[in-house]
Amino acid sequence: MNVNKIILEEQGLRDGFQTLAQVIPTAKKLEYIDRLVDAGLTRIQIASFVHPKLVPQMADAEAVCGQLNKKEGIVYSGLVLNKKGVERGIDSGLDHLACSISASNTHSQKNARLTLDEAKKAFKEMVRLSKVNGITVRGGIQCAFGCRYEGHIDENHVLDMVNHHLDTGIDELALADSTGMGNPKQLGELMEKVIEKAGNIPVILHLHNTENKGYSNFYAATEAGVRIFDTAFGGLGGCPFIKSATGNIATEDTAHAAHQMGYETGLNIHKIAAISRELETTLRYKLPGQLYQLVDNDEIKMI
Repeated sequence: MNVNKIILEEQGLRDGFQTLAQVIPTAKKLEYIDRLVDAGLTRIQIASFVHPKLVPQMADAEAVCGQLNKKEGIVYSGLVLNKKGVERGIDSGLDHLACSISASNTHSQKNARLTLDEAKKAFKEMVRLSKVNGITVRGGIQCAFGCRYEGHIDENHVLDMVNHHLDTGIDELALADSTGMGNPKQLGELMEKVIEKAGNIPVILHLHNTENKGYSNFYAATEAGVRIFDTAFGGLGGCPFIKSATGNIATEDTAHAAHQMGYETGLNIHKIAAISRELETTLRYKLPGQLYQLVDNDEIKMI
């Protein structure tokens, strides 16, 4: 990978929308996907295959996948938490699935209705089923830097889970600060060890800004060598099964910071910010991101 390039995976359609009270129509989701591709995003997580009664916003996952205006070179992915989700993802026609389990036993039971031991066994089957069907698998570890129910998550426990995931034959490895509890020192030190273990397997980091440390954690992670990050336009996001969960680091804010730091992203910040401004109007409240409010003002200078 080009060390001067940072890749952002857009999570707004999935993580960003999943907690919204107002359901976004399928046609609007498809429009946003096309606009994000036009803005330069090459990785977009478009849906999660979860029970529609638990996450109503994702009830149209198959419809979104079936109506995609697929473009060559774009990774369209779906999040799956169990074997049923994998089966739905395969049937939807996606060729990239994010299989994810939690490092926290309590969160695992709330999020996937499985104990940690049960989730680890299920994860192996999720990966196996995906791989035999020709699916590229991103293996995820949620709550890797702290849990609102259990507090501190031991680093050695996370590294054991990294080994567990790598042993299943995943194609990519993702760690998530699902609760936003991680701090730059903790995150930088752990990610160096994770990258070393992963070897040639790409490592992805999913950051939330719950405690206003998301962007400092982004910087620490770049220093540790991470080059792929999950973001959501407007800073939307949050897990429905985590107390006080708030949004991801914002796509346009993160891209702007990356550009200032000398990295390439290939993203058009103005086009992404326009989506955030439109959604703000639709939802009738201010989004957590900052930059989308600035770039529409021609009088404000951007470096």
